[in-house]
Amino acid sequence: MKWVLLALLLGLCPLFVSYARQPRYQPVIGFALGALPFLLSLLHLYVAPVSFPYWPGHTKGVEVSLIDSLAVAVLIATPRRRKRPPLLWAFIAYVLVTLLTVTWAIDKLAALGYAVQLMRMLLVYLAALRLSTNPRAVRAAIAGGVVALVVQLFYAVQQHFAGALQAVGTLGAQNLLGLLTNLVALPALALLLGGSRKWYAKAGPVMGLLIDLLTASRATIGFGAIGMGGLLVVASVWRWTPRKRSLVALAAAAALCAAPFALKSIGERANGNNVESSDSERQAFKRAAWLMIGDHPAGVGANAYVVISNIDGYSSRAGVVAMQGSRSTNVHNSYLLVMAETGVVSIFLVIALVGGGILKMIRIAFRHRRDRRGDLLIGLAMTLLIAGLHLNYEWAFVIFPVQYLLFLYLGFGVGMAEQITADAARERRAARAARREAEEDSGDDPIGAPLSASA
Repeated sequence: MKWVLLALLLGLCPLFVSYARQPRYQPVIGFALGALPFLLSLLHLYVAPVSFPYWPGHTKGVEVSLIDSLAVAVLIATPRRRKRPPLLWAFIAYVLVTLLTVTWAIDKLAALGYAVQLMRMLLVYLAALRLSTNPRAVRAAIAGGVVALVVQLFYAVQQHFAGALQAVGTLGAQNLLGLLTNLVALPALALLLGGSRKWYAKAGPVMGLLIDLLTASRATIGFGAIGMGGLLVVASVWRWTPRKRSLVALAAAAALCAAPFALKSIGERANGNNVESSDSERQAFKRAAWLMIGDHPAGVGANAYVVISNIDGYSSRAGVVAMQGSRSTNVHNSYLLVMAETGVVSIFLVIALVGGGILKMIRIAFRHRRDRRGDLLIGLAMTLLIAGLHLNYEWAFVIFPVQYLLFLYLGFGVGMAEQITADAARERRAARAARREAEEDSGDDPIGAPLSASA
C-alpha cells in the first residue's frame, strides 16, 4: 500500500506543476501548505519508503509527504531567483553537519532519516521564498492554518467533554497542539492588525485562545499570551492606528475574561497530575543532555538521543525515573536535543538560520514603515520568536509538522522582506529619474528659463 501512495504522490507532481505556473492557483497551493501540517497524520498523507516504526527516536523513517510534492512543484513551475536565497548557507551547513553525524551514529539509517527530513524542509523554505512574491498565496497559507485550527478545536472540545484534562486534538500531545496553534494564531492576528477584514484574520486569534485553554499547558498558554501581547505592542510601535487601539482594548478585555478559565484549567491539571514531579523530571532530562554533550561535543548522531541516553547510562546518572514514559522520550528542550544529537556547532547554525530571518524581518519592517506589509512581516517575526522561546521547553523542533510551519513562515517572511526592499529601491530610482527629467525639461524650456541680462 505504501508504494501505491508513494507513486500517487510522485504522479501528482506534474499536475501540481501545471497549477503552480498560474498565479491564480498559487493561493490554493499556499492554503494547502498552511493546513496540511495539522492533517498529514490524521489523513495519512505521507509515506515512508524506508521505515523503522519501532525505533525509539523522533524520526520513524525516510519519509515523503504531500507537502513535499507541492514544494517541488512550486520550485519547478515558478521562475528561478536571480539572487542566491537568503540564509541558504546556514540551512545547507546544518544539513551537511547532520549528514556527517550519520557516519558515527549507532543506527545510520535512523540518522539518515532525520537528515532527509531536513532536506525536505529546505525544499519547503525555497518554495515559500518563491510563493512570497504572490501576497494572496501568503494570506491563503494563513487561512489554511486557521481552517486546520477549526478541525483541531472540534476534536479538542470533544476530548474536553469526554473528561480529558489536556486536549491533544489529532496530534497526540497537548504541547504539540499548543505550539502549532500559536504558530497559526499569531500571523492571523497580524493580518487583523494590518486591516484585513477576512474571516480567518478574525477567527484565528479566537481559535488560538480557545485551543490554548483546552490544552491546559502552562507553556502554551503563557507563550500564547506573551506572543499576542508582544505582537500588539510591537505592531503598535511600528504604526499606531485607530484599529490597533480598538484591538488592544479588545485584547485586554479578552485577557481579563480568559484569565479565570486559564487558572481553572491549570489548577485542574495540577490536581490531576503532579506538576512539581513533572518539573523535576525536566531538570533530570537536562542534566542527562548536558552529560551527553560534555562527552560528545560533535553529537552522538541524529535521531539517537533516546538510545544513547539509556545504553551509555546518561539517564540513570542524571536521575531520570526508570520507567518507560521517561526513559523512552527526548530531553524537553529542543536546543539541548539538537546539540546532543548533531553537535554544538549545529545549534549555532539553527540560531543563525531562524534568528537571522527574524532580525531581517524586523529590520526591514521598521526601515520601511510606510509599507503596509510591515504588519504581517512583524507578525511572522514574532511568530518565529515565540516558537523559538517555546521550544526551550519542548523537543518538538525535530518533528516534521513543526518544521513544516516554521520553515514555511521563515521563507514567507524573508521573501516578503526582500520584496519590500526591492520595491522601495524601485520607487527611489523612479523618483530620481522623475526629478532628473523635470530638471532637464526645466533647463530646455525657454519659457521656464530665467531671462538673460541683455533681455
